[in-house]
Parts: sequence; structure tokens; C-alpha cells
Amino acid sequence: GVLRHFGLDPAEFEIVDDTVRMSRWQQSKGLEDGTRSTVWLHSYSARFRRITNHLPAADVEAHAERVRRWKSSKPANGSASTSAPSTFVLGWADWQLGKTKTADTTQAVLDSFDRAVDRIRELRKVGRNVASLAIWNMGDPCEGCSQMYASQLSTVELNRRQQLNLALDLWATGLRALAPLFDDVQFGSVICNHGEWTREGGKPVTSDSDNAGGYLADTLRRVLGDRGEFAHVRWAIPHDEMTMFADMSGVPVALTHGHKMPTGSVKEVEFLRGQSIRLLREHGREPRLWFTAHRHHLNVCDFGPWTRIQCPALDRAGSKWFTDTSGHWSTPGTLSVL
Repeated sequence: GVLRHFGLDPAEFEIVDDTVRMSRWQQSKGLEDGTRSTVWLHSYSARFRRITNHLPAADVEAHAERVRRWKSSKPANGSASTSAPSTFVLGWADWQLGKTKTADTTQAVLDSFDRAVDRIRELRKVGRNVASLAIWNMGDPCEGCSQMYASQLSTVELNRRQQLNLALDLWATGLRALAPLFDDVQFGSVICNHGEWTREGGKPVTSDSDNAGGYLADTLRRVLGDRGEFAHVRWAIPHDEMTMFADMSGVPVALTHGHKMPTGSVKEVEFLRGQSIRLLREHGREPRLWFTAHRHHLNVCDFGPWTRIQCPALDRAGSKWFTDTSGHWSTPGTLSVL
């Protein structure tokens, strides 16, 4: 309407920014009978420019014709195999064995092994070149017994020894079920907050390396590492490193439990940026993917330089405090990524 008011064709001209201004005022007018009336007068102003970035009609038609003629180069049956080998990644995260509902969580872990086998077979059936397996403990396989929260000592179902033995049994069972499906296998682990053995009275007494995440991986390697059927397993076991680094089919990947990462998107980006620069200096490559856990729910964020994938927890007990205070809960599951 403004353009037409000035006699301009809206197909050829546009208004520059927010430059339309309008004034309105009253003016008295004498009538023939000697009386006077008031009339409203208007004044408009704006800045205009000719539209110069339109594509020629022939180009527009050429684009439309290319769209109409396009046909998929992929066969409808999806049987074409990808040329590049890929890695099937499993994130075993936040089982927190021994917390409560131990039987339910244990069964869920066992079920996840079967589902992982099914998923690998599905991917291979549709032609994906699934060449390697990477199983990572993403932290908190055990609940611990005290000093994490007030009621912990009076609510856990298993003592620490029982928790560790159950976790070790499940890790070994999962590796026995999945490792034979691949010629190349990596088993890795991270340090976690519920795995800390360094606190007495709330104070650290040893170092970060004194952690269930490292101990269980050490023990699993001692039990299975010398057996011929596990000779193809590569081990990635932390000492006191809070962040682990791995190559997965050529993709540089960083893995950390996440309890040292601050909350809030801005602080999280700062953390990932700083840690990525450190890993670049240590390993000569900056990670493209970050795997984390700790916060129990699945979350995938594309930050540009990296994508951060937060693994869901398989803990069947959940967090009563989180649900009571927020009304939210995390859907239990095991993350798999190709």
C-alpha cells in the first residue's frame, strides 16, 4: 500500500529497512455558508530502492525443471553397501547398580545386549559396512554407598563389593556377547563421580585415578585379556584422565562422564572449546564428536565445531528428587551410534 501510494510497483521496488514515517494533522476549512469544519491531512515519507536480486525468469524455470527431473540415485531396496567402514558405538551409561530396583536394571542391561546384536544385524542386512565395535562405559556403573546424597547409605540395596562384582559380571557378559561379531573391538571406560573412592568426610584422600571406572576396566582386562577369543580387543583405560580420546573409523572422538562439565549452554560451550583445544595439542586432532553422560537423559547438540551426544541412563530407579522437583524424568535406554 505504501509503495502504491507513491506510484511505485511492488514487484520492482522495496522499502529500505524501517523507514516509513507518517504524520497526521487537522486543518480548519471555511465553508460557503460561513461555518468552518476540520479535515485530516496526512504526510508519508520512506526510503525506496529498486529490487535488483531477483533471478531471471529463465533461471527460476531452470531450477524448477531440475527439481522435476530429479530421480534418486539410491536403489529402492537399500541393499547398496557403503564403501567406508564404520564403527558401531555403544554407550553403557549410568547403570548405578545397587541403587534400588537392582533386578529391573540388571534385566534391562541384559536385554540391551540382545538389542545391540539385533541392531548390528539390521544394519548389516541393509548394507552398512559395520566393521568395528566400540563399547564404552560412560560412567557410574555402580551407585556407591554413601556421601553422594543424604539418604544413600540407608537406601542402597547392595554394598560396594556386591555392586562391583555385579558390574564386572555384566561387563564380561556384554563383551562375550558382542565381541565375536567383529574383528576389531575397542573397550573403553571413563572416570565418574559415583565411582570415586577418594572421599572420606567429603575430602579427597588419594587421586582421581582411584575410581571404579578405571578399576573395573583393569579387572576386565585381567580376566579376559589373555584369552584367545578376546585377543582382538583394544583397551582404553583411564588413569586419572577426566576426558578420553579415541579414533572411531577415522572420526576423532572425545569421551567424558560429564560431572566436571558446568551446566548452561554458554558454560558448556566454553568447557568443550577449552577441552577440545587441549586435546588438539595432545593428540594433534580436535574431536568432532563429544560423548557425555551423567545427566541421565538423551540429548544431542550441534555446536558447530563439535556435536555433543549425551548418553541416556539405563538406571531403572530414576531420580525421585528430579521428578519431585521438576515433574520430568529421563527415559531409560542404551545409546548406539554408527
